[in-house]
Amino acid sequence: MPKAFTEQEKQFISEQLLAQGYKQFAAHGLKKTSIDELAAAVGISKGAFYLFYESKEALFMDVIEEAEKRFREQVLAVIDQPGPTPRARLTAVLREAFTAWAQMPILQAFTRGDYDVLYRKVPVAKVEEHLASDRVFVETLVARCQAAGIPIQAPVEQIDSLLHAIFFISLHQEELEPYNYPNALELLLALTVAYCLGEVPAPAHTESE
Repeated sequence: MPKAFTEQEKQFISEQLLAQGYKQFAAHGLKKTSIDELAAAVGISKGAFYLFYESKEALFMDVIEEAEKRFREQVLAVIDQPGPTPRARLTAVLREAFTAWAQMPILQAFTRGDYDVLYRKVPVAKVEEHLASDRVFVETLVARCQAAGIPIQAPVEQIDSLLHAIFFISLHQEELEPYNYPNALELLLALTVAYCLGEVPAPAHTESE
């Protein structure tokens, strides 16, 4: 039977589970990481693990949400930084988004297949709430930019789709290296900024949606 922990020990173990969970999931992915490995990394028994989480998927959700919280705060902090033009300021914001995302391997390791597992192992409402938070973040990003004097004109749903597409492209950076990926990313970034500011018209089928 797992030992009883003091409140201080519980707090410490909870923090360690998040920290070690981040490392293990980022290195091996959700499916290949076992509860035995997570417990050993924290220095507790497998039985003790279940005092904190009912499954490794529940821990994974907390790890992902904590990482996304840091990511979003990092990006939003750039909005109020000065710049010579709205274009330059929005470019800095979106570049920070791609830079911050690239520096968090756990986000890159999060695959579509992981969602299928989460739907089976975690309450559906929690997974749906997580998915909805992506759109809420983009809505917040657009509103904050507009309030800060960056005149974004494109619809939130189109910006959301466009940013997700570029993030997915960046997952294949190694395959795209022969095609000068850094320059291609800068071009995509410039086009995205121009579209957001209304300098590039949307295709007819998106305007009518």
